[in-house]
Amino acid sequence: MADDRAPAASFDRVVLIFNPGKVGMSARIDVLQRDLATDLPNLPVDLLPTDFAGHARDLARSAAGRGSPLIVSVSGDGGYNEVVNGVMGVPANRAVCTVLPAGNANDHHRSMPVRPLTEAIRESRIRRIDLMRITFRGAEGQQVEYAHSYVGFGLTPLMAIGIEKGGKGKVLELISVARTLSGLRPFELVRADGATAQFDSLILANISRMAKYGTVSEPNHPDDG
Repeated sequence: MADDRAPAASFDRVVLIFNPGKVGMSARIDVLQRDLATDLPNLPVDLLPTDFAGHARDLARSAAGRGSPLIVSVSGDGGYNEVVNGVMGVPANRAVCTVLPAGNANDHHRSMPVRPLTEAIRESRIRRIDLMRITFRGAEGQQVEYAHSYVGFGLTPLMAIGIEKGGKGKVLELISVARTLSGLRPFELVRADGATAQFDSLILANISRMAKYGTVSEPNHPDDG
């Protein structure tokens, strides 16, 4: 993650993007509004609740197309990923993104310095971070996606899908993990020079740690038979 600081930014409004159906979200948004109104009374606040999966991306793209907003994703890593991709879909925009943790893992938030939102806005100093860009080429043409924390291939996305379907919580997640492992199949990568390699899992990351991880097997020791 890049650590270079950009010059101070001037925001014309704060945009809160959130899932209104999440437990406790209504109370949290009320507190955020109250804090912003108290500490930054002259800064307008827009509330943009999502209606469906992927809606945060559309809302962020629309918000980034006008003025100099600070777009705050009140979410976990998935919601923030939608916001980042929405903003990146608007060329030469002046939006700044941040996340307030409201998810299950919040890996991106854990990797960043923690400061009260109003304090960070008042200082108006922004931190540039690296994004990973993934290009998909298929029958429908080329598609570009951005990732702010990590990209997983093989085991990692399968586990994420399995846990999402099976439900959150230690017991349900363990059951989902066991069920997913039984269907794991290696995947193959082909380099530009034609060389190939097979993997069960591959993660490309620009954060130093993850809240949830597991060890499937220990690597073989050189002396092992």
